[in-house]
Amino acid sequence: MSFCLVPGSKGLSLLVSAQGKMENMLYAEELVREFLVFRGFTNTLQAFVKELGTDTGKGFQVDKILDLIFSIYVPKFQAESLFELLRFLKQCFSSLETQLNSIISDLDVSIIRYYIIHAIQAGRKDKVIELFDIHGSELLQKDQEWASWFGGSSLSYLSY
Repeated sequence: MSFCLVPGSKGLSLLVSAQGKMENMLYAEELVREFLVFRGFTNTLQAFVKELGTDTGKGFQVDKILDLIFSIYVPKFQAESLFELLRFLKQCFSSLETQLNSIISDLDVSIIRYYIIHAIQAGRKDKVIELFDIHGSELLQKDQEWASWFGGSSLSYLSY
């Protein structure tokens, strides 16, 4: 169970559920829209609405996030977008209990490994090498298990 403080009509209100957080986020978005309309910032309003359409967190709707990962980022080999989303989600859930953080880290590793396996099966070894060129040291710093998973060698098994 997580808690979060958000502005309410009478000071700060304590929210307990994720549903409450979502409702507050939608309410805040509506307030921003109203403010932009009131001030006549129509170009900013258009940009805001466009940005909401590309919302990284997809409103924390699990089915949309999974669809984004497994229907777009992995099949289209968008590693950078995948890493950005995983960092964003990890940041959002960083205040959870330690045990849940461990589960989130394991899920993070599993999704990245799925990306790598998919790329190899699709014959896109270049995407695996690209991923490790960009994120290899970051992955090893987070989890030493990456070294053993790849046999400790720097992707030599991908050579032709």
